Amino acid sequence: MESTKVCSICNIKKSLNDFYKQNKHSEKKGNYIYYNPECKECTKKKARKWAIENPERKRASVKKNRHTENTIMYHREKSKRWRENGKRKQWEEKNKDRLIGYAYFSRMNKIHNITANEWENCKNYFNYRCAYCGLPIEEHYIIRKGITKLGDFHKEHVDHNGENDLSNCIPSCKICNSTKHIFEFEEWYNDKNEIYSIERYEKIIKWLKKDYKNYIEENNKN
Repeated sequence: MESTKVCSICNIKKSLNDFYKQNKHSEKKGNYIYYNPECKECTKKKARKWAIENPERKRASVKKNRHTENTIMYHREKSKRWRENGKRKQWEEKNKDRLIGYAYFSRMNKIHNITANEWENCKNYFNYRCAYCGLPIEEHYIIRKGITKLGDFHKEHVDHNGENDLSNCIPSCKICNSTKHIFEFEEWYNDKNEIYSIERYEKIIKWLKKDYKNYIEENNKN
């Protein structure tokens, strides 16, 4: 029978696989496995809330634990080597079920539950520029079927595990959206990134923390 545990935050009984585990040691028990009191989902929400409410402390933490090499370039090179040496193909063959799950997660997180009016207000808040790099929308070109044309910004999920409403949505150009990919916001958007701007960073945090509430419509409120 699968072992279960009740999350201390959401109070839902879940499988132990839904909790982060740590290897512990004590004189009485010796080596043993300890499971966090809150589930993975609640842990991520808690961490995200703390990061938004404590931007300075989060920034200091990111700087302290940052890779010595550029994080983005590090992951790109690692991914490239993984493809070239055939390990990615081997992994995909052995993990077809997981790939299906990833694809489903990706599709679900591309859908924002926001109205056209909310999206317009969101873009207006960021002066019709990419919230990350500042590219104006009138210079945002995309390629569709070989044709280059002006395109709308991407409705960016700042937190991949966050909500699908206006509280987790900012306008992002195609390049920034593709480059950020699976990285966490603070891991990717920091002073090691050439597009980084402290002013834009603070504006994003301000939007996520409270200003979005001024534009979210009644039907989309919790």
